Amino acid sequence: MKKNLWNTTQSLLVVFNYENLDRLHDFRISLDKLLTNSAIERVIIIVNIDKEVDKNTLPPHFLIYYNSSNDYNFWGKLKDIQLDAELKKQYDTLLWLGETKKKSFNEVRKMKFSNKIGVNTNDSFFELHLNSESDVPSEMLNFVVETLKKITLA
Repeated sequence: MKKNLWNTTQSLLVVFNYENLDRLHDFRISLDKLLTNSAIERVIIIVNIDKEVDKNTLPPHFLIYYNSSNDYNFWGKLKDIQLDAELKKQYDTLLWLGETKKKSFNEVRKMKFSNKIGVNTNDSFFELHLNSESDVPSEMLNFVVETLKKITLA
């Protein structure tokens, strides 16, 4: 089997922007399917939510951190101690889906990754920019994985 960007990733940080419960559900199911057949051993998911969204109404998941501007203090420091600890760890690949105009982007920018992939965003922070024609989470994730499988490593 040829080594490619997808099958050599062992740790993954995924950032997803919340729109509604249906899209979140689709995202979770799709990501679960993709991770089941992968080499990934450790994954953390940050779901950016608007500050008006009540976290308590969102489905809990042990890999998901719901994050809004309310999660930062006056000085911009992250209040969530658990997420802060996760963001101090090393990850092979960052997969950022959607716009970067979120406070969590400032936290993620401080981290080191072997691969920084932005989907439907054009920030220069990312080394690889993928543009998905679809904004449906399952289609975006499948597109990303299929593309990463085509990038072979020496």
